[in-house]
Amino acid sequence: MQQLTSSQQLSAFARGSDVGLVPTMGALHAGHASLVERAKQENGCVIVSIFVNPLQFNKADDLRKYPQTLVADIALLEKLNVDAVYLPQYADVYPEGNDVQQLSAGSAGDSFEGAARPGHFDGMLTVVHRLLQQVSPSHVYFGEKDAQQLCLARLMVEKLEMPVKVVGCDLIRDADGLAFSSRNVHLSDAARNDALRLHQALIRASEDFAAGERQAQNLLNTIHEVLNGGDIKIAYCAVVNDKTFAELNAEVDCGSRVIIAAEVGGVHLLDNMSLVS
Repeated sequence: MQQLTSSQQLSAFARGSDVGLVPTMGALHAGHASLVERAKQENGCVIVSIFVNPLQFNKADDLRKYPQTLVADIALLEKLNVDAVYLPQYADVYPEGNDVQQLSAGSAGDSFEGAARPGHFDGMLTVVHRLLQQVSPSHVYFGEKDAQQLCLARLMVEKLEMPVKVVGCDLIRDADGLAFSSRNVHLSDAARNDALRLHQALIRASEDFAAGERQAQNLLNTIHEVLNGGDIKIAYCAVVNDKTFAELNAEVDCGSRVIIAAEVGGVHLLDNMSLVS
């Protein structure tokens, strides 16, 4: 595995035309590994980028606290036989310095995680756009765990007519059902036990949908019943259009997904599930 520590080294790296890019901010786990495995199945060359993008953080303290596990990350990528890891510095991604003209996520980026973290999705799209320009992949891979991010990346690529296919990969869960996240390490045993109810609530709503329930509010009522009690503070819970992330408030009559964000034991967790009849 080659380690490319500058945009110049990336440009010089021979990679052909069939390239899969997995953009990350490090602190890699099994969810990221699944993206790499999917990329390896579909491409002759796989590049993983690790760059903690400051534009995605509206609080300096959150940026400072973001886990840095580069040694372990590189060891995992070597085990996965990745062709190259791209480790750019800020100037490689943003050569203009602090005068970055950010892309706008638009109204689809103002809700849910975008409302909780103003500017987050503008920063995410800006760095993804830069990485796509630099790497020139044929495919780029995102996990469905960050469903709003995946949706916005697809909308950006479509709007800008970029020659890359955005591939959404299945949300990966631990053996107990908890969605993999770099934040999980901060959960106490009791909080982790409470966090398992997020998945349980999604399963219940999915079962109701499969049985014929089509009213969004009824599906959400089921979720709130499961999550009632314990150290769970719901930030938002909604049924959304899977293609636009617009909230569905009445009948669910299109491809849809139920999403949850909650603070469990002081840790912000996300989970979601596609609704299939």
